[in-house]
Amino acid sequence: MLKILLAIDGSENALRAVSYLIKRASATKDQYQVSLVNVQYPLHGTVATFINGAQVKQYHHDEGVKTLAPAQALLDGAGIAHSEHLFVGEPAGVISRFAREQGCDEIMIGNRGLGNIGSLLVGSVASKIIHLSEVPVVLVK
Repeated sequence: MLKILLAIDGSENALRAVSYLIKRASATKDQYQVSLVNVQYPLHGTVATFINGAQVKQYHHDEGVKTLAPAQALLDGAGIAHSEHLFVGEPAGVISRFAREQGCDEIMIGNRGLGNIGSLLVGSVASKIIHLSEVPVVLVK
């Protein structure tokens, strides 16, 4: 059984990664254990000062659930079992660490396709994951 971490940020690119995983699963006899992961950035310090901790936690939870819903629907429709994991933090570090801790065989992520210059200037999450990960990373365009 292959353990796949599928990073979901709510973008079309992330949903293409889900579709690619579904296509790959239907073309092979491999069994997949899919972990859908969403990492929310922490709220800016000044905002968190005016909102209590429970409200911040609920906000992150609600946003994560909303972000994962389309990916869950696609996987459910394809009959692929999955678990959901919500985190708050710096996405690349959290995703890489979770993959290591869970013994994932690979990380799959949608690539934003900024190109070489854009990646140098912006620094994409996918690029950071490639550098931090100890397992193969599949980028889906």
